[in-house]
Parts: sequence; structure tokens; C-alpha cells
Amino acid sequence: MKYIYIVNRFALKEKTDRILDRLKKVSDELQREYEIIVNEKAEDVKKSLEPFKDTHYIITSIGGDGSINLLLNDIVDTPNILSFVPHGTGNDFCRYCMENLEDGIHDVDIVKINERYFINVACFGIDADIANDDNFIHNPIIPPALRYHAGVVHYFLTYKPRIMRVEVNGQTIEKQFTTIAIGNAQYYGGGYHVSPNSDIKDGKLEVLLADRLNKVRMAKVILSMKNAGHLKDPAVTTFVTDRLTVQAPEAFSSNIDGEPLNASRFEISVVPKGYRIEVNKEFIKKMSI
Repeated sequence: MKYIYIVNRFALKEKTDRILDRLKKVSDELQREYEIIVNEKAEDVKKSLEPFKDTHYIITSIGGDGSINLLLNDIVDTPNILSFVPHGTGNDFCRYCMENLEDGIHDVDIVKINERYFINVACFGIDADIANDDNFIHNPIIPPALRYHAGVVHYFLTYKPRIMRVEVNGQTIEKQFTTIAIGNAQYYGGGYHVSPNSDIKDGKLEVLLADRLNKVRMAKVILSMKNAGHLKDPAVTTFVTDRLTVQAPEAFSSNIDGEPLNASRFEISVVPKGYRIEVNKEFIKKMSI
């Protein structure tokens, strides 16, 4: 089967040429039939995918979770298969797949949020504010592995919980939340194990609601997310569902797979087995540079 590699120079920046060289070398070594598309600007991506509306190729995102999300939304209505090579800041969706899926093609759940889709995790509150802040997440001065942590420190000191209304499993909960996370897969923020019970094939979402917390409790909950210890905190409530809504009196920000999305109301629902992905651990490992 033919592979189409989507390389976004606007996201990969100075790494782009090294990644392109490695991509060609590894693909030739594995005798793949392939085509490489390099997008210089974000607005080029959708146009570059137009020739593949009716193809049955494996279209591969070379980048991070945000690049996977952008690609998913552009090919979700096509017969193509989504694949990925992790070269982003967090690479959390790839981390989940490497741990939980075998090599091959899988029918997996995706999640509709208003008129867009996500495949990994959506969040609201402090987590969304951290992930959407380019001062940290795409700061070239801060090493990539530390960017999310730098944002955590900043927002830990400055964040004010906001009132949000959640409708889930017949309940309506309206209060000040520190964070809301919705897991289709399990990780975000570069390895924070926020939704450890999520399974991308079960048709369900794990929803985590963290109440308003003082600074000491907030620090404890955030730090414990690395090993899923936050689930033991009584301020964190969890639900398993296939749909929910999150809203506020005025527009606010969410983050879906590393991409910002703003609205005053978010309607969220699982699309069971909504798309096909390919996992190829050998290729991913060979593409490490």
C-alpha cells in the first residue's frame, strides 16, 4: 500500500530537513512506495490533501499530537488510513499506541466535539490554558521535554478556576472547576497519565472533573498525574460515558489533541470505530533522530 507522508515545516521548523532525509532513508530501506508532501504554512495542509479524497492510502502525520489532529480532521471522511511518526512536543497519542496496540491496522474510536474531532484527549480549565499558551508550548528557548512543565509552574501560580457546567449521564454539575479532562486515549502534556482507564476501542470516554483546589492541593493533584495518583484524590470525580456537554456563560478555550478550540458550549460524543489507524513500531523506532 502507498504511504503519503505529511511534513509540516511550519511545525517542525529547523528539524524539517533532517526528518526528510531520515524519512527517505528509512522508507527506501523498507522498500515502501511513498510520496512526501511538505507544507510550508498551516493553510496549505487542507489543500495538499485534496487529491486524496477517494484514495485508499496510508496518510502519515510526521509531527506531534496537534499534527495528528489536523490530519484526522482533514481525512476523516475519506477511505484512507491514518498513521503517525512522533516528532512533536508531547507525542502522547503515539505513547498510548506503542503501549497498548499491536502492529497493524486498527478500527478505533474518535470523538466529535462540536464540528471537529479528536482522537486522544480533550481538556478544559488549567490544562487547556497551559496547552494553548505558545509562550511555553512552542518556546524555542525551553527544551521540548520541559515546556509543559514550565506552563504548569506558571499557571499554578496565576490560575483562577472558572465556572463551567457539565451535563453527563443524566447529571448536571455546575461549579468552579480547576480542570476537566476527557480521555479517549490515556496521556497528555508529555506523559501525564490523566486517563489511565481509557481504551480507544471500547466506545466510551473517561471524564475527570477536578473541583476548585487551593494551591497546595492543586500542586499535589498535578504532580500525581504522572502516575495516575490524581484518581485517589476526593476532589477528582470520574465518569464513564459516550457523550457529554461542557459549557459556560461566555466563550472559553479547550484543547483537543494539542490544538485550541473556543466556544461557549461543547457537545462531545464518541464515534465508535470511527476511523482506521496504522501502528508500525519498527518504522517509528527507525524514524527516531
